[in-house]
Amino acid sequence: MGLEETEVEITAPVESLLIFLAPSLTASSALADYDIDPARVELLRTAGISDPLLNEVAAVLRDMGSRPPEPTDALFAEGASAMLAAHLVARYSNICVRPAIRAPCLPDHKLKRVIDLVESRFAEAISLNELAAETCLSPFHFARLFQKATGLPPHRYITERRVQCAKAKLAEGRLSLVEIALAAGFGSQGNLNRIFRKHTGLTPGQFRTLRRNCPKAH
Repeated sequence: MGLEETEVEITAPVESLLIFLAPSLTASSALADYDIDPARVELLRTAGISDPLLNEVAAVLRDMGSRPPEPTDALFAEGASAMLAAHLVARYSNICVRPAIRAPCLPDHKLKRVIDLVESRFAEAISLNELAAETCLSPFHFARLFQKATGLPPHRYITERRVQCAKAKLAEGRLSLVEIALAAGFGSQGNLNRIFRKHTGLTPGQFRTLRRNCPKAH
């Protein structure tokens, strides 16, 4: 809703992060997630609140802005946008909404379609909308049910799959690190080094040496 204040006095340092969501996102969420006419939904200005979910998402977005881009950042941003839109409609609108009844988990055949899509394209950029379309769910509900089914949000699942691919190619020992980074979908050797170490505790070079010296090591 923006700010209505015309003057604010700040007496101590304050960290501030502004997140802008297109109005179309809340309109889509009202219809797809809560089956409510978007024309009836209006976000209300709310001041002085502490919302754990908003704080958590803001912290992740802040950290994303302080490091080099990663291949799954766009997918995370899409998921965060869908989640925030649904949260705002549910908590801060003029409509007291009740979520539409949904299946408690993704049906096996729909989950398989998503997994198959990821398997065939994990080295490419995949949008949240593309993944959700495989299940005929809104991005918000898809992301929630996918995490319930797999234990990981979509962007983290794809990152894990890329790390698995990199491990396999490192163990083979035939490709350079740059070639592995591109083949596994990391985009650059720098991204491969940073993300691989974050997920395994080892650099790609250290992992390759370990596998060479101890072939049965994972």
